[in-house]
Amino acid sequence: MDIDPITLEVLNNRLREIVSTMEHLLFHSGYSTVLRESYDGSAGICDSEGATVMASGSPYHMVAYAYCVRGVLANYKLEEMREGDSFVLTDPYAGGSFHVPDLAVVTPVWFDGALIAFCVSIAHKTDVGGLVPGSLGAGSREIFHDGLLLSGVRYWTKDGVVKEVDTIIRRNSRAPDAVSGDIRAQVGCTRTGANHLMALCGEYTGAVVTRAFSALQGLSEQRVRAMLARWPDGESEAEGWVDHDGADLTTPIRIHAKVIKRGDTLTVDYSGMHPQVAGPVNLRPQHAQTAACLALVAYADPQIPINQGVLRPLTLINPEGRITNARWPATINSYYGMMHLVYSVLQKAFVHFDPSRAVATFGFGSGSLASGFRNARSGKPSILYEIMVNSTGGTSLHDGTFPVQPMSQATPNTPVEILESEYPLRVLEHRWVADFQGAGRYRGGPGFSKAYQVLEDSMITVRCGHQFKNPGWGVLGGMAPPTPRVLLRSPGKQDREIGPLVTLPVKAGDTICFEMTGGGGYGDPRARGEDEVLADVRNGYVSVEGAARDYGVAIDPAKLTVDREQTAKLRAR
Repeated sequence: MDIDPITLEVLNNRLREIVSTMEHLLFHSGYSTVLRESYDGSAGICDSEGATVMASGSPYHMVAYAYCVRGVLANYKLEEMREGDSFVLTDPYAGGSFHVPDLAVVTPVWFDGALIAFCVSIAHKTDVGGLVPGSLGAGSREIFHDGLLLSGVRYWTKDGVVKEVDTIIRRNSRAPDAVSGDIRAQVGCTRTGANHLMALCGEYTGAVVTRAFSALQGLSEQRVRAMLARWPDGESEAEGWVDHDGADLTTPIRIHAKVIKRGDTLTVDYSGMHPQVAGPVNLRPQHAQTAACLALVAYADPQIPINQGVLRPLTLINPEGRITNARWPATINSYYGMMHLVYSVLQKAFVHFDPSRAVATFGFGSGSLASGFRNARSGKPSILYEIMVNSTGGTSLHDGTFPVQPMSQATPNTPVEILESEYPLRVLEHRWVADFQGAGRYRGGPGFSKAYQVLEDSMITVRCGHQFKNPGWGVLGGMAPPTPRVLLRSPGKQDREIGPLVTLPVKAGDTICFEMTGGGGYGDPRARGEDEVLADVRNGYVSVEGAARDYGVAIDPAKLTVDREQTAKLRAR
């Protein structure tokens, strides 16, 4: 029995209200800065088989929900589950966590004695054990080095927390209060979602609500298929490179994808990917599928709701043993930069099918800084996990923007005031760096410099995209951005340049400076308006020298005005 369009639209908005409420509760009841300030989490609804229906928060989590639900169902039969149960999972091999610190909470939803759905939340945890503070060590060589593996176990019942499981989690964390508090935020938001969903079933019946689940997935599938049908049939290949895996520092890693379009379907072939590696940059199928899904939706039509229907026209060829399908027990803790490059390579391949939607890369180097402190401002041990939020690339319509996280678009910088009030550090600068993005008719979003001075001896891990030698790219004549770098500044010593994936001790008074590149450019820089270039110079995005070199625009450095005569000569060359 079909559901009528008016009822479907009403239920679509009611379900969206539920997931938005879940997201709001998650971010406003979390303990850690990475959850309540950086919003590195999500919450949503899956159907009774685990297929994603709707979610809110970080978009790249949404494909992983199905893997998480299947991980729980592999451990528990339905008759073993009870109303009020919530399960936790961190194991990227047993479920959909992108790395071990991404803990998933899965809460079954019952109505009239039948399982109708699952409410799910994924959120990054500041520390779940492992080799180093933050659980993201550059020295990891197997999944056991990444932290506590939970393969879908009961954490909560109608009577409250399962103390034994909570005790194990707390004992395996360097920041137990923050981690335990964040898990409770996830449990709370999923239980609230379950209650609202049951109330919705009480209004419309469980049968109508579950039919809406299926219909919404079908609508997303139809939109993807209709978009693909407009593309010409054909094949396209693209590649990018990663500096190294963190273990073998001399061997670059090839990221390659072949895209085959036939009718209203798309096949993504990862057979040309580099074999899995010893270092912590491997990926699992959930990463490979998410990169393909988000690359397609972002390229074709970002308004398409992301749910299981988006995946149905997609076929992945992803052989086991490749870096996008690593075998147990390979470490995968530094996945984000790798997944971002796979996403970017796929969008490069899509240009063949629809050049009008071409987009330059985000600033490469996206990642994080993790640091453990014995005494935070609270007097307790604490873990700083600060996300490096870069800029987007130029498009056919506008310049790149800052600060926007690749593939997520929902993960902001942590405010400087929060960092300094909660951790023993000072943020000495956070500023634009001129000419640190790709020039173009539409330039990339600006690059930036951010410097942290630590006030207490600590261990830090830099995890910045693994591309300090291999830059991003511009499109259709746009220029590539420069490469990022990270510097360690110690009093009385020369600056030391450190790599994109490294764990090292620092002393009180040391400064870690991140120079993060902006996005790539779109189109010929000489086609950019003179007054637009002048505005960029006045805003500090482009230098006077860069304006002449990259755009052919001569600017008087004293008056900050365009020299029209000299500009005409430069652009005539």
